[in-house]
Amino acid sequence: MNAPVATLAFADIAEGCEAGFERVISAADIDDFAALTGDISPLHVSDAFAQGRGYPSRVAHGALLTGIASQLFGVHLPGRDCLLQSFSMRYLLPVHAGDRLHFGAKVSQKADIVQALTVEVAITRADQVVAKGKAQIGFTPAEASP
Repeated sequence: MNAPVATLAFADIAEGCEAGFERVISAADIDDFAALTGDISPLHVSDAFAQGRGYPSRVAHGALLTGIASQLFGVHLPGRDCLLQSFSMRYLLPVHAGDRLHFGAKVSQKADIVQALTVEVAITRADQVVAKGKAQIGFTPAEASP
């Protein structure tokens, strides 16, 4: 869980660069997110409620997935100098505790004039895309020397 933080500069990144990691979503992840955000919708916190709606168990919050996906930028691509400017996601399939997910990012556009990246994100379970989205990434300026 404690991956070293990448230190990629804008010049180090090209269109097509990719990064990714895997994570199993746990019941504790869902509980902790509900406690942190106050989103205690029974769909997220009650197996019985979720099962009554046709799901096998409670459903992970979409925003939990988005929050975990932010690791793609702040840790992997570009890492330390990342400034997340926007991030939009579409949730396509429900995620449940115990699901092993792959969080992947691929640079689809590089804007040299403003030093920004457009990054496509896909969250997959086995061969199913459960969520996908797009982020715009800027870079924090290096600290000026005195």
